[in-house]
Amino acid sequence: MPTHTRLDLTRVVLILGLCQGGTIVRSAPPVTTRTDSVGQLLNQWYTEGLAAGHEGDFYDNRDGGHSRLDLSKYPQLQALTYSPSEVESGANFGPAKQVRAEVILGNASLSGPAVSGVSIPRLYFGSPEGVKFLTSQYLGNQLYVYPEHQDHDPAGEVEKGWGDLYPLNSPCLLISQGSSYSDLPILDAIAATMASFKPEVKKELKDQKLLFPVIQYILRNCLRTLKGPEDYLSGVAHPTVFRAEVIDEEKMVRTAQAMTRETLPPLILLEVAEESPPPRPGVDFFEAAGRESETLSDQGVMIARVFRGMARERSLRVRVARSFDWKGRFLKLEWRLLRGDPASVKIEPSVLGTEAKITISYQNEALPVASSPGITSRRIDIGVFATNGQTYSPPVFISFYFLPNERRIYDTATGRILEVDYGFEGGFVDVLLSSEKPWRDVYHYDKKTGALKGWRRELKGAASIEFDGEGRILTPDGPRTVDYKVHPTTSTLMHQVKRGVE
Repeated sequence: MPTHTRLDLTRVVLILGLCQGGTIVRSAPPVTTRTDSVGQLLNQWYTEGLAAGHEGDFYDNRDGGHSRLDLSKYPQLQALTYSPSEVESGANFGPAKQVRAEVILGNASLSGPAVSGVSIPRLYFGSPEGVKFLTSQYLGNQLYVYPEHQDHDPAGEVEKGWGDLYPLNSPCLLISQGSSYSDLPILDAIAATMASFKPEVKKELKDQKLLFPVIQYILRNCLRTLKGPEDYLSGVAHPTVFRAEVIDEEKMVRTAQAMTRETLPPLILLEVAEESPPPRPGVDFFEAAGRESETLSDQGVMIARVFRGMARERSLRVRVARSFDWKGRFLKLEWRLLRGDPASVKIEPSVLGTEAKITISYQNEALPVASSPGITSRRIDIGVFATNGQTYSPPVFISFYFLPNERRIYDTATGRILEVDYGFEGGFVDVLLSSEKPWRDVYHYDKKTGALKGWRRELKGAASIEFDGEGRILTPDGPRTVDYKVHPTTSTLMHQVKRGVE
């Protein structure tokens, strides 16, 4: 098991109950050696017994010290250490792999390029298992910061930017705009905020495993881009990626320090209660084995779908699975569109507001993101917020992602799919979510009934192939069932006739 040691200068924390005019005064080590306004506030509050400091908090660096938080600025914050065998096995490097018992703030300033690799957040977001793990961390007093590198850049910049490549929005981690060292200002802001809570408030947050949901609420409420309280319910407060210059550290620590048990934000978790019939692999969309579903997450603080099927619309009925308020107050829900084309989204809350039917129409274009200048996105985000009448909850997100290697044409009158081009120039293929498909499908329907008859597949450098409405290749010997596999050398998706008797 890992061993945990303090830095030498903070091995002993001495708390003296010296009463001076009724105020409990604590002695060294201070919360921070920072001398700016944030540092002065932290040390003043801690000395007066008003702030909890970092007692029992750990920092986990997972990039070999490449972009390490300077712990000399936070003498009480303990470095998470690993045994020699764990270091040898790589347990201390790269994406966090386990949910631990400690309260942990961590980072790893590591990433691959957008085209031939991924950033760590996109690696997590690319599978249901990764999303589930992040939720367990978030609701287990652990928060990590990772840079986006090339996964959230304006087109034409940083070699070639592709806009926002993340398939969902998440409060379970923080993503910094930029590459190496861009995570450090965010780490500083979170570390300072962790130390700012009143001792009894922080203890309650730790005990309830809600420390980082409340810090996410504080961070988003204190962004310099917000012009008023109502902006917290808009996309301005909930970007996928955070720029250091929009973070107001002093406002964050003051907000944390002012919190009492009565003013702590509530929490909600969501679940999918009902949805449209799932699309059929090989008929409604085409991927290799392992990508039979549109679902990345069905419950918790993220509900996420990859829009794969050819139907123009999807409907979900989403409801509150769990709600929590520190004083047991009634919670009212707000369902807000944070990004995406409003014409493509219909939100119908129930009478009590505890559930909503959400209908999404296919969004063909990448649209500008208000919270991130120069960035475009092929994602719809809906934020769900609970209020107890005093404060709102941390965000819960519902996301729909439209694959950037597809260009679709629908019949405007009937909504039927007419054409899908997968091989157009400039399309981005996310290897975690989709495969390269060097073809275009043109659909045809029965003129009398409107039923799908099939489609013609136009391949680059090869003869076209006809499919029937069940996704079978039409051959002189009759329709044949098809398998889809990824070519081992080109990584493109292949279709091949299934062996055996039909």
